[in-house]
Amino acid sequence: MNKNVKKIICGALAAVSAFGCAATLTACETSHPEMEMEIEFLGETYVLSYEMARNVTPATVNHFIWLVDNGYYNGLCVHDYDADSKMFTGAYKAAAEATDADGLAYVSYYSEIAKYENYASFPYSVWLDSEKKTPTYTLYGEFENNNAQVESGKINEKFGSLSMYYYDSSKYEASNTDVWGARETDSEKLYKRTYEKNSATSLFYMNLQEDANSYNKSYCTFATLSEDSVDVLKDLVEAIENQDDFVEAHSVRVLEDDAVLGEYEMSVSFNVPQKEIKIKSMKITKY
Repeated sequence: MNKNVKKIICGALAAVSAFGCAATLTACETSHPEMEMEIEFLGETYVLSYEMARNVTPATVNHFIWLVDNGYYNGLCVHDYDADSKMFTGAYKAAAEATDADGLAYVSYYSEIAKYENYASFPYSVWLDSEKKTPTYTLYGEFENNNAQVESGKINEKFGSLSMYYYDSSKYEASNTDVWGARETDSEKLYKRTYEKNSATSLFYMNLQEDANSYNKSYCTFATLSEDSVDVLKDLVEAIENQDDFVEAHSVRVLEDDAVLGEYEMSVSFNVPQKEIKIKSMKITKY
């Protein structure tokens, strides 16, 4: 077991917001929190507004909000860009800060969140045991292929929508490790699942297909782009696509510090942007 996985003695509390929400499901929280993301590219800043669906994907939204409130994503860059398809972020610093040959500087998720003063308030949703004594600090997969029951409807992937991402680790035996997940941090109703589909940490992808409108059974879509931000994102995509030889393929080691899969030398090929697409900031504007 990776030493970054620690037992937390105190009870499982939810994200503490910057505006006074002490725990989840309090009166100051809504079914549709809102978030603002600033993306910087070639000296220009693009401001995108999002609405999240806590009523449909509560574990995912609370997990994401906790990371945003702690400033986790600020300064991270898009590490994998697929034209007219998706761009991925949530694990690497901008290329200018790179410390290795592939042009990416990896951010250790487990080490990073352990630095936060509110670490004990992490919105737990996955444990290695049914007694909820050992959390994995990963995210319960709220999507159909994880046998997640979504009672309040489904969110389709659309242009600009955000979905949490986990790496395909099915060829590794450890990916079949049994874990127990919950959709609410204070819920006693646990679901026994395999680790792979409940191993998301901080990675998410933005859908760039303008005609997208379908439910993804394999990943949890939790946020949709506001109508007044659609043209802003289109401007960003156009600016990116105007760059010649924009991406370069690299094979990158992933999951090095993963609680269950860290012992495996797993590599993934990324289409790394040669000019930084950086998350300047993220903030929750409505809880």
